[in-house]
Amino acid sequence: MMDWKEQLLLLQHELKNRVEKIDKDLHSRMTSAKFSEQVVEGQNDEVLLNLKNEAEQELEQIEHALLKLENGRFGHCEKCHGKISEERLHAVPFATLCKKCAA
Repeated sequence: MMDWKEQLLLLQHELKNRVEKIDKDLHSRMTSAKFSEQVVEGQNDEVLLNLKNEAEQELEQIEHALLKLENGRFGHCEKCHGKISEERLHAVPFATLCKKCAA
């Protein structure tokens, strides 16, 4: 099993690749001449931008988790300062709150 830092770095790498691919797709596409196709392309662009924003937010959370790892606070709830369960960290390795405080 990977340690938390390896897991976070791997996830960070995957998300950076995703953002790059989305950017490349958004900037390399030709605009259609037909209005109906432009509408669909606009909707597709909106979906891609939302996916990019979500990935960028996760990247920020991963950066925060990596900093917490460095200062010895990884796995501790930022609200109650208790331990975040291993189960929760396996599901969301950049979790900042324990299950109770997140509810």
